[in-house]
Order: sequence, then structure tokens, then C-alpha cells
Amino acid sequence: MRFIAALLIAFVVLPAWATTPPQGFVARYNLSLESMPLGETERKLERLPNGEFLYSTRSYATGVAAMLMKDRIGEQSRFRFQKGQFQPLEYRYERNGGKKTKLRSARFDWQAKQVEGSHDGEAWQLALKPGVMDGLLYQLLASHDLQKQRKRFSYQVVDRGELKRYELNVVGVETVETPMGPLTALKLQRQEGEYETTLWMAKELAYLPVRIEHTEDGKRYRADLKALSGMVPAKRAKAR
Repeated sequence: MRFIAALLIAFVVLPAWATTPPQGFVARYNLSLESMPLGETERKLERLPNGEFLYSTRSYATGVAAMLMKDRIGEQSRFRFQKGQFQPLEYRYERNGGKKTKLRSARFDWQAKQVEGSHDGEAWQLALKPGVMDGLLYQLLASHDLQKQRKRFSYQVVDRGELKRYELNVVGVETVETPMGPLTALKLQRQEGEYETTLWMAKELAYLPVRIEHTEDGKRYRADLKALSGMVPAKRAKAR
């Protein structure tokens, strides 16, 4: 089930707003293995009553695949947005329903400059430095950097009790067919050992991914945008 986890963390990013607070939306994707349907992924951004934000995602098998794969995977990041900066507050990842249950969490204490968390029951603690992200929030920063027309991206991310460096590279530009019509997309790649993830980030949607491919063990898994609410393609917005 590594491929589903990979799709969940495959840099599905949100629009960059400079100093304007992010707007809520819901994006849904179809998941497939080559041409075989597997399930769906939903991503949601919402503003909480206290002014903070919650970005969440859930993935699950559907149809025939649901009889073979019972796993349901969820991930969420609660964060602040201040003066154009994203600041993580709490992160949680959970996978259950199948043969294995996994749970990861992290709490960011910016006053004490410390982050504490657990990975499958084992507690950990790290010193907290400015600019450190969690496993979802760094994706917002990547979108912001795309708006600056950068070609390479490097981020320090808290990952299972360690600080890791995440690297992305822009490798081209393509037109992708979507439910909203053809959209221009930047093609990004991330290599992690024998695993490779490729993303198509739509310029008209402030670089929201409209397609994601993940390759492992010679197999190609794919996620395609199927529905989107709360966001209008830039070229349509200008036409109104």
C-alpha cells in the first residue's frame, strides 16, 4: 500500500496567496493502477472559527478494489497563516482498516522552539527552527515558490521524528485534459531512491496538481483530478 501513501504526500499543493489568507476548497481525484480503477482521494482546505486553517486528505479504495484493499488513509495539518507565512501547529497521519495500522503525529511549540510527536507509539522530540514544515504544509510553500518561477525547490520537513530535505525539480510544461477543459501544467518530479513521483501543476489553478503519477517496483499508479469546488481557473475568472 506504499503507493497510496505516496499519492497522499505527493506534493498536492494549494494556491499561493502572498499575504492574502487562503480560500477553502475541495478537490477529488480518481486513483488507478495503469488502467485499472483503484479508488478516490479527497483533499479539503477549511478555515477554522479561531482563524487557523485545517488541510486534510483521505484516500480509500472503491468498486472491485475495495474487496481487496480495506485500507483508509487520512492526513491533516492544522496551521496559521501570518504575514504571508505558513506556520505548522499540529500534524496527524493515520492508516487503518487493512492488515496494518499506522499513526504519526506532531505538535509544534513555536514559543519553546520545540516539536514533539510519535511514530507508531514511539515518542520523539526535535528542536524547532524557523521555516521548518510538516508533511503537508511544505506543499503550500512549494506552490508559493512556483509563483516566483523557480525551477528547483528544497524544503526542511519533519518526517517521522527526523528533519529531512525534500527536493523537487521542474522538468517541463504540458497541457492536461481535465473536467474543466485543457489546462497548462508545470511538470515536477521528486526522486526518492527507487521511487519516483511526477506531478502536473496547473497554472490556471495557481499550481494545484491535476495529475499525479507514482512509480515503484515497475508499476505506475496515477491520480487524476475529477472534481473541484471553491476554485475557478484563472482564465475563466478573467473572462467573467
